[in-house]
Amino acid sequence: MELQKEKGNNATSRNNKLRILKNFFNWCQENEVITEKQNICKKVNYAKEDIVLHPFSDHHIEQMLGYLRRNKQRERTFYSYRDYLIIVFLLGTGVRLGEMVTLKWNDLDLKNGSASIIGKKRELSSVPLTEKLYKELAEFRVYCEQHFGELSTYVFPTHTNTQLGTESAKTMFKRLKSILNFKDVRLSAHIFITSFAVKCIQNGMDAFTLQRLLRHSDISMTNRYVRMFGTALKSQNDKFNPLNDIKL
Repeated sequence: MELQKEKGNNATSRNNKLRILKNFFNWCQENEVITEKQNICKKVNYAKEDIVLHPFSDHHIEQMLGYLRRNKQRERTFYSYRDYLIIVFLLGTGVRLGEMVTLKWNDLDLKNGSASIIGKKRELSSVPLTEKLYKELAEFRVYCEQHFGELSTYVFPTHTNTQLGTESAKTMFKRLKSILNFKDVRLSAHIFITSFAVKCIQNGMDAFTLQRLLRHSDISMTNRYVRMFGTALKSQNDKFNPLNDIKL
């Protein structure tokens, strides 16, 4: 706390300095330089850090999809088709990476436009799919049948028709970021969730609907998105406020 009060350190700076001190005192304790009782950092807790959310801008999204679309048309490889759809799927659903890689074709109801997702607590949820997205999925389904000679079990398989691992997907993100030279934003699965939430809010979606789509157990995380990016609230108020129809 003294670091924070006297030097104006924010929570992140304080935690970085505390981490160094903890490592030092823990080393001293492990090497019997001090006793556990003398380890003054043992019971000091890290400060709670404010999470700063940096979503993709429209320009980032256009760059990603533009590159992958050109790559798909030019190379026509399995990777180019699959990687393009991974980005489109994440942008259009807000699902977690672990949920995406375990998704199977029999989890999709393309006729009614929904996907059955098994979430963090093994709870089954239905996630709606837009018309654009399920058309892309339907096309990729046909491609997979032709490429493998049969329908793959997983929606986003490896080139050998096995389940894609999360680390392999992360490698694809790293490669894409390097190619596109993004310096002002992380390219990770979590940023796709953030970007999905932000675009929904900016387009006027209410917090309760967004909570259901993101499958947050409580609305506090959803409200964090609303507080940080809820400029749509003002525009919606300006558009529909009752005073608009009253002459003052």
